[in-house]
Amino acid sequence: MFWKSKRSRIDRLKEKYQTLMKKAFLIAPKNKKKSDYLNRQARRIFQELKRAGWNSQYF
Repeated sequence: MFWKSKRSRIDRLKEKYQTLMKKAFLIAPKNKKKSDYLNRQARRIFQELKRAGWNSQYF
């Protein structure tokens, strides 16, 4: 059986933020509306990271 390694909540949020920003960047030339939607989601996750005490200086 495969066991996932335990990651902190902040690590999972950082990974999700990076994924969303990358998708938004790649989609932007084709579909601005979807890119804006992905950026809004990423900004919400970024705000959640800041509330969790993550220092974005080292990102």
